[in-house]
Amino acid sequence: MNPVFQEFQGVVTLESDAELISDANKLPLRIQEVLSSCHALVFVDNKLVGDPLEKAAIKGIDWIYTSDEKAMSRRPGGQPVQIVHRYHFASHLKRMSVIVRIQEKFYAFIKGAPETIQERLVDLPAAYVETYKKYTRQGSRVLSLAYKLLPEMPVSEARSLERDQVESDLIFAGFAVFNCPIRSDSAAVLLELEQSSHDLVMITGDQALTACHVASQVNICSKPVLILTRMKTSGFEWVSPDETDRVPYRAEEVKELSESHDLCISGDCFEMLQRTDAVVQVIPHVKVFARVAPEQKELVLTTFKTVGRMTLMCGDGTNDVGALKQAHVGIALLNAEPVQKAGSKSQSSKLESKSGKLKKPKPANESSSQLVPPASSSAKAPSSRPLTAAEKQREKLQKMLDEMNDESDGRSAPIVKLGDASMASPFTAKHASVAPTLDIIRQGRSTLVTTLQMFKILGLNCLATAYVLSVMYLDGVKLGDVQATISGVFTAAFFLFISHARPLQALSAERPHPNIFCAYVFLSILGQFAMHLFFLMSAVNLASKYMPEECIEPDSEFHPNLVNTVSYMVNMMIQVATFAVNYMGHPFNQSISENKPFKYALYSAVVFFTVITSDMFRDLNDYMKLEPLPEGMRGKLLLWAMLMFCGCYGWERFLRWTFPGKMPAWEKRQKQAVANLDKKQA
Repeated sequence: MNPVFQEFQGVVTLESDAELISDANKLPLRIQEVLSSCHALVFVDNKLVGDPLEKAAIKGIDWIYTSDEKAMSRRPGGQPVQIVHRYHFASHLKRMSVIVRIQEKFYAFIKGAPETIQERLVDLPAAYVETYKKYTRQGSRVLSLAYKLLPEMPVSEARSLERDQVESDLIFAGFAVFNCPIRSDSAAVLLELEQSSHDLVMITGDQALTACHVASQVNICSKPVLILTRMKTSGFEWVSPDETDRVPYRAEEVKELSESHDLCISGDCFEMLQRTDAVVQVIPHVKVFARVAPEQKELVLTTFKTVGRMTLMCGDGTNDVGALKQAHVGIALLNAEPVQKAGSKSQSSKLESKSGKLKKPKPANESSSQLVPPASSSAKAPSSRPLTAAEKQREKLQKMLDEMNDESDGRSAPIVKLGDASMASPFTAKHASVAPTLDIIRQGRSTLVTTLQMFKILGLNCLATAYVLSVMYLDGVKLGDVQATISGVFTAAFFLFISHARPLQALSAERPHPNIFCAYVFLSILGQFAMHLFFLMSAVNLASKYMPEECIEPDSEFHPNLVNTVSYMVNMMIQVATFAVNYMGHPFNQSISENKPFKYALYSAVVFFTVITSDMFRDLNDYMKLEPLPEGMRGKLLLWAMLMFCGCYGWERFLRWTFPGKMPAWEKRQKQAVANLDKKQA
């Protein structure tokens, strides 16, 4: 889930109890030094850039980190901390560390996942595991902080130390606890997705307990949760978050277990699944994937595709790129700033937006990063040297962009930079919200049903028109210019206004037919055309009885006759019925009554053809070169037209009820994949 912001709650030290210390004045100095220096924040154009969680930590302990890479506590008495070297966060290690110098002494400061730091402590506190699980169960993000004193050495030697040497034999400092509120719209959006027959899965790098808590808040998990955990002796078992329920792990029982529980597995279980060839058996039934590495995210999506599941994934970082590429639909979520901060974009970002060039910010010199008093940041005054041509152009561009930003509504999208998930996704959302998934599914379903209805309408119109033109040609009859023009105007209006149908706001649990070549489409076309053909043949045969015997040359000038008049009227009645019957409205698009332009076009066509059939205005029929119909034929044509429409409408509704859109039968594909795997092993 994408939180609105990161909030530093406090620190748990375990020195006396496991209570959270929220007052920055009461925090041990060593913890403040770890939080203020163990990060990857850099300055770009006088603006602090980096992980919001790390920025929240510095703000929470009331330290500052300035553009000259020096900072210290705002409170008096603090010592400057100089960063000598950084070992950046690695997803497979789940930790980062720095070497710092404080009063000529070297220290190693480390932060990371509690279960990772746990293995590297010299002395593990008794309440260590119980404490971090307590806060992760509440949905908080917990980082373990540790340190150790390094021997005296030159700076060059400190920078060349091996990472394993720096990150071993550590002393526990405390747990940093962060509150990451869920976006207000996430729960509602995911509930609508779940109610519209979609399965929801969470893939996150957070700890399993935190992930399960968040998943239960946003409607991903609704049943009791079980987490796959490594046993102390050997093997794995399913354990509830409060550790009261335990179920032995068996790959063949996962499907049955998933019917009564929501399952969660963490990244350290993937190796076991791959080793035992249980990936295809287990992963499709899991609801929450926690502490997963980028390649494991990709494996999850690949497995879903293997068993025939259609996937849509949201991702907001570089770690999601591989998985986004594997998903059928990928959505990149950009971490946009709140609206009230929209005007505080950095000068660099504004220039990138104007020029259209993507530039990566220059990393700060890690070896010279320092933590110093705030007074030093104001010591540097701007130079009074004259501006160069490049700097003048830069200021000019900035001024133009400031004016553009003032005129905007404050909701402009953040700049897309190289490395963002947007580089691997066909869709990019302007803000860190999962709401665009509803828009994409809504528009996708609308497009699919519109394609189906267009295929059917075009097919039926072509079949009916082909028969009418063939009959008239065999009798030496053709359409008049006015007749063809009016017919074309109505047809064009129908096609224009039918495209105005908008998707419904609420997603339906029903699924549209995913393929044009299916039993529903072919039976619908054949059944309706059979009724159209019967209507056409009956009307033409009836008109032929009133026609005198005459020989008409096909290439002669147009002369109206009864066969031409009846064929034209019947063909246009069929076209109106075809558009009305095959219009796909609810539950995916607006109904005919809601699509007002299309509704009025249909009403106009019905009234118009009723008028010319009943011969109410003889001058209009003469203008269209239509012969007067015998008295008994008018009523028959109108009655047959109503019966034809009712028959086609009933047939279409019967087929929609008989052949509803089906859910993808992925479980059958899963069984086939497992069977193929067993054959390879045999």
